[in-house]
Amino acid sequence: MCHNDHCYHEKCGYPEKRWLQFMILRVVYEKPTYGYKIIKRIEEITYGRHKIKSGTMYTTLKRMEKEGLLRSVWKKSESGPDSREYSTTEKGEKYLKRWLEMIIERKKMMDEMVKFYNEHFGGKQNEEKN
Repeated sequence: MCHNDHCYHEKCGYPEKRWLQFMILRVVYEKPTYGYKIIKRIEEITYGRHKIKSGTMYTTLKRMEKEGLLRSVWKKSESGPDSREYSTTEKGEKYLKRWLEMIIERKKMMDEMVKFYNEHFGGKQNEEKN
C-alpha cells in the first residue's frame, strides 16, 4: 500500500485478490453476467475507486471457477461474439455470506474509527485542500 498523499502509482486503489473476489461474487450473485459487465459494475459500486483491467478480471474469474466459487456458460449473441456468463455456485454464495458477515461484524469498529477521524482530522482535511 502506498502512503504518499499525492500518489499516482498504478497499484494505488487497486483491490487485493481476495477483495476483488468478494466484489465479483457480490456482483454476480446479484445478477449472473459477463466479465466486462462485472468490471463496469465494480467501478459503479466502488464509486470509481477500483478500475479492474480486463486481463486481471478474466484471470481472477478463471481462478474462481477452478476454486468452485463460480460457474460459467457460453451464451450466444445475435449482435456480437458469444460471451461467457458467470454465476455463483453454492460454495461461492457461502464465501460471499461469510465476507458480508465479517463486514457487518466490523462495521461498528469502522464507525468508531470514522467518528475518531472526523473529531480529530475532519476539519483539517478541508483546510489542506485550500
